[in-house]
Amino acid sequence: MSLDTTTRMLAPFLDGFGPEELDRIPFGIIRLDADGVVQACNRAEVLNANYPQPVVGRRFFTDVAPSARTPEFHGRFLQAFAQERFDETFAFTFACGAMPRRVLVRMYFAGRTDSLWVFTARPDGSALGLRPFDDYPPRNLDAQPDAEAGQAA
Repeated sequence: MSLDTTTRMLAPFLDGFGPEELDRIPFGIIRLDADGVVQACNRAEVLNANYPQPVVGRRFFTDVAPSARTPEFHGRFLQAFAQERFDETFAFTFACGAMPRRVLVRMYFAGRTDSLWVFTARPDGSALGLRPFDDYPPRNLDAQPDAEAGQAA
């Protein structure tokens, strides 16, 4: 399924999902609060973005993905919280050193939790994973990784 179809089906249930449910979704998922602090991040996003660890509890726009502090991305984040409603899909390229990461992004504002869900997919809208998702090793996203786990997937 495409990013748009999958996220539209999941949107009403996201606020009740725990880490295990989020990790079963093959699209990248990040939940941000009004201060830009990561409240949740699933395994697909961490593995594909190679974010510094731990992700949860860190400031997205300064500590996790500083290249997202642009009018195209951060501007939409600010707009979502100003309007307290937002649902938009757009293409974005994260600067990841020598390897830029092109993705399709969907931002969805959840009024019940006053948070912004950020979904990422391949540029064509397909899921991020190349292999069955259950093949990924278990990962504690809140713990410090060892040197090997910090390498790009």
